[in-house]
Amino acid sequence: MEQQPMNTAGEPPQPPGGPQPPEPPQSPTQPPQDAPAKKKMSRKKKVVLGMVIALVALLIIAGTIGGLYAWRFLEVSGELTVGEIDVSDLPDGTYEGSYGVFHVKAAVEVSVEDGRITAIAFTDNGKMAEETQQEIRDIFEEVVQEQSLNVDITSGASVSKKVSLKAVEEALGGGE
Repeated sequence: MEQQPMNTAGEPPQPPGGPQPPEPPQSPTQPPQDAPAKKKMSRKKKVVLGMVIALVALLIIAGTIGGLYAWRFLEVSGELTVGEIDVSDLPDGTYEGSYGVFHVKAAVEVSVEDGRITAIAFTDNGKMAEETQQEIRDIFEEVVQEQSLNVDITSGASVSKKVSLKAVEEALGGGE
C-alpha cells in the first residue's frame, strides 16, 4: 500500500490553490447531488392519470348505485303477493288497473259479465319481451278459466307475471 506524502506539519498536502471551502449543506428540498434526479411527470401523463382515476371512481359509484337498485328491486319483488278477488258482486263492465315495481309495469283491462271474468288484455305492457307477454296472456286465460288469481306461476315465476296479476287485482278493486 502506497503512503501519501505529508507536509512538515504532518498533514496531507493541500491541493493547488489553497484549501477548498467546505461543501454547503444540502437543503431538505434538494436531492443530494449524488442522488439520481427525479423525473417530472409530463402534463399529458398527469391528465391521463386524472382521467383514469375519475373513470375508476365513476365505475365504483355506478356499480354501487346499480347494486343498491338491484338489491331493492329483488327485495320488493320478493315480497309481492297477489290476493284473491270476488267478482260475483261486480257490475258488468270493463275495469282498468295498473301496477308497477320499479321498471316493471303492466296495465290491463278486465271484462266482467254476469259476475264472471270474461277477458283480460294488456293496455300497456311496458317493455316486456314478446315471449314474456305471451306467457302472461296464457296466465290471463287460466285466470278466466279458473275465475281466480290463484293460478300456478311458480314455474318460471317472474316479476312481470306477478305485476301483471297484481294489475288484474287492482282493476277489480282487490288491491291494497
